[in-house]
Amino acid sequence: MIRDSRTRRQELGLKPINRVVLLMLLLPILGCDPGMTIHQAVQRSNRNGLPATPNLNDLTISVRTFSSLIGYSSYAPDVTVTNSSASSITIKDIELTAKGIVYANRQQDGYPFMLAPGQTQVFGGWFDLREDLWKTFFKQRGDLRVNYVKDGQEMTAHAAIAGDRRNAKAA
Repeated sequence: MIRDSRTRRQELGLKPINRVVLLMLLLPILGCDPGMTIHQAVQRSNRNGLPATPNLNDLTISVRTFSSLIGYSSYAPDVTVTNSSASSITIKDIELTAKGIVYANRQQDGYPFMLAPGQTQVFGGWFDLREDLWKTFFKQRGDLRVNYVKDGQEMTAHAAIAGDRRNAKAA
């Protein structure tokens, strides 16, 4: 019996060390999804030709780069908002639009939030997407929107969001 199994292994040409090496080479390929990075894209104007932010002196948005596996269907960025105006601003909410779909921020704690002039605040975001990250962000950009009120007027500031496989890290 022992002789038969050794003979069979020899016929296949796989020594135990070769099997271990082959398994080690295949595990990274078989065991995970490729990574993807989602980042804030440089944007000079929105789709209507208007400035990306209604008044560039009012609000500055910075979206932290987010890395994840391509197959995930949640996007959870940190969004830093700075009030650059001379008036207080009330942040009503943050939402994401991608492929014509508007996604509400699942982290609604802390809204509405008053930002004094010159104040900076980091808001957490959590968006459950209908499709995975690759399908949502790779072929076209998304639009992260910060809805706010300044001097009684409702306004929206925009930040373009794009997906990229370069420099992607698995989460």
